[in-house]
Amino acid sequence: MSLQGKVCVITGAAGNIGKAAVERFIEAGAVVVAVDRVQGEHEGIDWQVCDLGESSAILQLEQYLKDKYGKIDCLVNNAGLGGIRTPFHEKTADEFDAINRVNIRGPFELMQVALRLHLDAGASSELVLLNISSIVATRPEPLASLYSMSRAAVLNLSHCVAKEYGRRNVRSVAVSPGFMEIPNIQGFTADDKAVMYDNVPAGRGGKTREVADTLCWLASAEASYINGTEIKVDGGYHCSI
Repeated sequence: MSLQGKVCVITGAAGNIGKAAVERFIEAGAVVVAVDRVQGEHEGIDWQVCDLGESSAILQLEQYLKDKYGKIDCLVNNAGLGGIRTPFHEKTADEFDAINRVNIRGPFELMQVALRLHLDAGASSELVLLNISSIVATRPEPLASLYSMSRAAVLNLSHCVAKEYGRRNVRSVAVSPGFMEIPNIQGFTADDKAVMYDNVPAGRGGKTREVADTLCWLASAEASYINGTEIKVDGGYHCSI
């Protein structure tokens, strides 16, 4: 899989999946613009510290991308908030706003940025929009109603954009990871994770590299006919009872 010379913007780049995606895209030859609220560990790449919950910060990022690159070839909307695991009736309007500001409005505005740059450049080359959703978008988990809702919104938005812009050299795909082997998942005990993995046909949690490999493939020319769909990276959890 080659992304040689492709300008790829990856949000949430300092986190678990984001960090793996940055590494994988660099291996494939991409010019990576890594975006996060904090400076990441990778050196020699274009790091942009940006709070994606603020529209003004996203507009500044758009101007930067326009001035330096003119357009982008791939956007990976990976940044997200999980929220606090509490019963639905205890969740607050502030939690609702905080999760939706990052998990829905952030991808919404960044996709607009990518599309504006793409169309202004003449839409002559392909733009790939990859949005991280989750298996809980379609198989909601108890105590995670706001997160599930936000990921379902991103899943649907991915489909909408594919249908609207597919004839304009744009591919839009949602990637839904399952339960991941990530240390210290907020709100999950070791027993919780053991139960989750027991419901996965693969018998284990996913590795961030496996999600990164999927993203890299989708961004490449090898996935040129993949559009307007959801790719589950969940070890078969979606088909378990």
